[in-house]
Amino acid sequence: MFGVDRFDAILPPGTGAIMVVGASEPTVVATKDGRIGMKSQMQVNVTADHRVIYGADFAQFLQTLAKIIEDPKDLTF
Repeated sequence: MFGVDRFDAILPPGTGAIMVVGASEPTVVATKDGRIGMKSQMQVNVTADHRVIYGADFAQFLQTLAKIIEDPKDLTF
């Protein structure tokens, strides 16, 4: 919303986790066939209290989130 591409959030007391999402930006990337191309990318950061949230579970959540963002047709019925 504000065009900020990345930042870190501080976890408030009593909160299990907080996720921040940066702005989507066009980026030069290698394509699956080894060529150079442009792709929109954004950075997602998570800060979690590992006394409350198991890190591996959050990693699985981020994998699922990435798949949904990359292929949003999975959100439709």
